[in-house]
Amino acid sequence: MTRSRVAIILTVSLAGSAAMSAGQQVETLRVRGEVRTEGAAPLAGARLKTDAIRGPNGNQFAGQRVFNARTNKNGEWTLLGLTRGVWVFEISAPDHWPHVVVVPIYMMLRPEPVPWETNLSLMPRDMVKPAGPNADAAVQHLTAAADAAVNGDRRGAREALLKLVEFSLDAPGLCAAGDIALFMREPLTARRFFEAAAGADPKSYRPQLGIASASMMLLDFDRAIKGYDVARNGTSDQRLQRMLSGAVRDLQQIATIGKF
Repeated sequence: MTRSRVAIILTVSLAGSAAMSAGQQVETLRVRGEVRTEGAAPLAGARLKTDAIRGPNGNQFAGQRVFNARTNKNGEWTLLGLTRGVWVFEISAPDHWPHVVVVPIYMMLRPEPVPWETNLSLMPRDMVKPAGPNADAAVQHLTAAADAAVNGDRRGAREALLKLVEFSLDAPGLCAAGDIALFMREPLTARRFFEAAAGADPKSYRPQLGIASASMMLLDFDRAIKGYDVARNGTSDQRLQRMLSGAVRDLQQIATIGKF
């Protein structure tokens, strides 16, 4: 059975120079996108928030980390001012599980003249369908954790996630739990959920993207490369494939120059 999903289209282009630091020019990036349902129907009011982990060349990030956007009536949003580095994208929308993607945006490489873009997807809440007599309770705890995480209640989200150890979740549920943990900035917990999801559904790209995102939060670049690569081979979405290929190339540059 085909389930509808909400997709995020991200496009990044070089916007100009913002500031001078230590005599070097700092590029700013324009990030724009579209939130849509499967089939390109736009979704108004979806929320996107950013954070940054590292700056250019893997250095400590120095700049504005947090950018916020909501989609307009056409499902479009635009951000201006991001700089090169490792960025966290938090995406949420009503009736969908929150999603977190961590990806290098020209962290090690210079920006290319062509736009940087990707498709990302949000799972609808009804996609999680655990089995067993306590399935409803599992969904209730997962829902409570998701709502708490999106609303900034880390304690409430953690308590709800802890209750999930008593239940058996399906692969989408495990991925949702992993994304909730990423919202809470608990990548070790997130990676365990995503690894379990990968075992439950080896053909899905989503657990591997989650593993890569959690590994990027941990600055475990070798594991992130593997996750991005497996996710790239597991999806047929060409924009997502290009983003994942770019992430792999970016991180491979670390080995090339011997950094970290």
